[in-house]
Amino acid sequence: MKGKIIVETNDNDGVTIINLANKNSTISENGGYFKIKAKVNDTIMFSAIHLEARKIVITKKDFGPNLLFIKLKIHTKHIKEIMITNGDGINAESLGLVKKGQKQYTPAERRLKTASALDGQWGLNTAFSIDPLFNWLSGRTKQLKKELEVERKEFLQEKIINNFERDYIIQILKIPDDYVDGYIFYVVEDQTLVDAIKARNKTMVSFRLSFLATEYLKLKQIKPKEPEGKTENQK
Repeated sequence: MKGKIIVETNDNDGVTIINLANKNSTISENGGYFKIKAKVNDTIMFSAIHLEARKIVITKKDFGPNLLFIKLKIHTKHIKEIMITNGDGINAESLGLVKKGQKQYTPAERRLKTASALDGQWGLNTAFSIDPLFNWLSGRTKQLKKELEVERKEFLQEKIINNFERDYIIQILKIPDDYVDGYIFYVVEDQTLVDAIKARNKTMVSFRLSFLATEYLKLKQIKPKEPEGKTENQK
C-alpha cells in the first residue's frame, strides 16, 4: 500500500507507521511518502511525538494506482484564555504549552526519538510503544543514529562557516581555496574543537582551527596558501 502523510505544517517526514496485524513497520520519507505491506481489514497506526496518533482500518478501495492520503493533526494543548499586556518573553514555555526546559528537537533527533523512545505516545489512552522492538529488528534505529550524527556535523560545519568566513580560512589559515570544503569536513571530527564550539569559546575555537589547519596541510601534503600580491622573489 502506498500513501502520503498530510500535515498542515508540512512537517510530515519521520512519522512511524505500523501494521498492527502483520507487525510490519516503516517511517515516512521526505514529503510524507510511505509504503507498507497490508491487506484488507488490517489496522494501520500512524504516530509521531509532534502529531496526534491515528489508526485506520484498510479497505479494498485503499489499494490501487492512486496514493492513500492520511491527514494527521498537530498535537496541541488547549487553554481557556490568554490576555497579553506585554509581548516580551512570550513563548511556548511561558504559555504553558510545553514544559519549561523541554528540549527542542531537530528533524533527525525527532525521528530517532520516535523510533526508540519507550515512553512515546502510541495511542490515545496508552503510553507504551512497540516501535523500538521493530526498529531494533530492522536496524532502523542504528540508521537513524547515523543520520543524527551527520546532521550534527552539518550544523557544526555551517556554524564554522558563519563565524569564520571562507576568506578567513583562505587568507588567515592559509588553506588553498580548492581545499576549504575538505578542511571543514576534517575539523568537525575534532572533539576538542566541538567542545569549544559548544562552550562558545571563540578564542579556543580560533586557536584550534589554526592548529588543525597546520595538521590538515601536512596530512594533504600541500603548501599553505600564499598571501595575494606576493611575487615569486618575495616568496
